[in-house]
Amino acid sequence: MPSMVTTDPAHAAPCFFAEPHEVAPGVLLFANFVNNYALQLGDDLVIVDPGFEHLSTLFHEAVRAWTRAPLRVAVYTHGHADHAFGLRAFLEAGDRPLIIAQENCIARFRRYERTHGWNAFINQRQFSLPQPMFPRSFVTPNLVFHDRLSERIGNFTLEFRAARGETDDACYLFIPEKRYLFCGDLIIWMSPNCGNPQKVQRYPEDWALALETMAGLGAEYLFPGHGLVIHGTEAVRTVLLDTARYLRVLIDQVLERMNRGEQPEEIFHAVEPDRELSSRPYLLPHYDHPKFIVRNLLRLWGGWWNGNAADLLPAPWATQAREIVRLAGGADAVVARGRELLEAGETVLAAHLAEWVTRAEPNHRGGQELKRDVYAARLQEEPSLMAQGIYRAAMNDARVALGEDPLPPSSGHLGILRPA
Repeated sequence: MPSMVTTDPAHAAPCFFAEPHEVAPGVLLFANFVNNYALQLGDDLVIVDPGFEHLSTLFHEAVRAWTRAPLRVAVYTHGHADHAFGLRAFLEAGDRPLIIAQENCIARFRRYERTHGWNAFINQRQFSLPQPMFPRSFVTPNLVFHDRLSERIGNFTLEFRAARGETDDACYLFIPEKRYLFCGDLIIWMSPNCGNPQKVQRYPEDWALALETMAGLGAEYLFPGHGLVIHGTEAVRTVLLDTARYLRVLIDQVLERMNRGEQPEEIFHAVEPDRELSSRPYLLPHYDHPKFIVRNLLRLWGGWWNGNAADLLPAPWATQAREIVRLAGGADAVVARGRELLEAGETVLAAHLAEWVTRAEPNHRGGQELKRDVYAARLQEEPSLMAQGIYRAAMNDARVALGEDPLPPSSGHLGILRPA
């Protein structure tokens, strides 16, 4: 069984799956892509992030094999489907806990109901699922708070604080008597998920501030939303402050360039993450991408316009593409040039040509073959799972147009629905 605890995060290998086991005194970890925690405080049980709905029964069985203590409190560190949807089996068994979350969690669940189809298609594309998929049932919190909340469980204090970051309903939990800090997805053992191109606004500066605040708590254990538990006051502090600094390097560059009057396109290409921090095992860009964080900052502070006046009220993409292809001398000429670029390893530019020709002439076989091959190459060279999902979807759109079967993710792909 892989160890899910490290005292040396700078040299640890990230891990996201393990059999249920104790990772600190009185703390059971159920790790199946997301970390679900069961915490025994005296005679009472606290659940932090009950996880996926489809794993609810397995999580319940693991917890009840470990303790029969009554469930008094369940915590949602935020309302994402991999964190807050797994209480069903506990409720069916008769538990009636306080369900605590930041107040925006309720609005999140309402939005999920209104945009179910949209979220299902995003999930399919982002995680390369065989079909659109998103939960429909939610267990709503029955105790919410705005900024902070303190609850007593026996001789222990549960201190909650709101912390906008990946979501606007995020919070973290600190138990001072044990020096336990549960931070949800404020730490995920990858670079911060702060720029997802298909999701709602993220908050990098608030995220950095929350990390810096947590670093001052003196926690002995840090229990993240994904990946290894971190043990040791200095190790915890280092991970929190390194992650904050990773974000602040991007934030400061974007602000400086915006205030100089640079255009979004210039800023996007110019801003880079700190190279040393980006090499840390807990900050590798294998899920989100630092350029996506730049985009999110531009959206947060500068709106959605990209700085190109023609794109303010643009012609449809297909209309633009037909004109570009006509000027280039036809679809065959665009495909030929795209092939030259692809063979030269210029995949970024080749992708633009593939999009132009397939939008101008969707039935052009050579264009669809170029698109298929360009995105297959981009998929192989891109470490970010979010970018991989979009590239794989584009590749498979071309494969379907050509009458070929879509390709599933490789066995090494970090899928959201990996079997328990």
